[in-house]
This record gives sequence, C-alpha cells and structure tokens, in this order.
Amino acid sequence: MDAPPPLPRRPAVEHTPQPTTTVVLDPDASADALDALRSETARDIVSALGDSPATASDLAERVETSLQNACHHLQCLQAAGLVTDAGCWYSAKGTEMTVYGLTSRRLELRLGAEA
Repeated sequence: MDAPPPLPRRPAVEHTPQPTTTVVLDPDASADALDALRSETARDIVSALGDSPATASDLAERVETSLQNACHHLQCLQAAGLVTDAGCWYSAKGTEMTVYGLTSRRLELRLGAEA
C-alpha cells in the first residue's frame, strides 16, 4: 500500500470564476460589495486573487499585511459575494487551510433596481 503524500499538500485548485458579478446600487439594497472594497488592503487581496487562488496566509504575505487583517478582509469579501472557497490545502502540520478564489473576473455596477 502506498503511503499518503507528505505534508504540506497543495494540489492544483480547479476554480473558474464566473464571467461577471453584478452589484445593484439601490437605496433599498445592501452595498456590501462597495463596503468590502473600500479598503486598499481588500482591493489588494482581490488583485492578488486575480493571479491565482490562495490561502489567507499566502494572501497576507503577498499584500504585506497581518494574517488577522487578511482574514477580516476575506470574511467581508466573502459576505459581499466577491470571494469564494475554491478548495482546501494542508499545512506542514496537517492543518486544513481554505483556498480562496474570486467569485467572478468582472464586477459590474448598476444604478437602481435590477431589470
């Protein structure tokens, strides 16, 4: 019987973002997406995820912020529907790590109620 592969394990993540996410700017609708993107760090994380899916710790390193700050922004971006779970990797200690990816490649803003 073959032994399991050594840790850390980072198998290829098969994640294909949707073509577009539409955010409707309506007085009665939530502006979660705009609120989530208000921070430069959040925009840097979205930009980094445009290159490839990554874990929170990888993103924190890429955008030069703390892991706690990266996790906060990822949580806001997920709640806004801009970032999604794209898979799972394992650290050298065997800890399961969420891999994040963009929900879509393009963000479209619309004024008023969606048609």
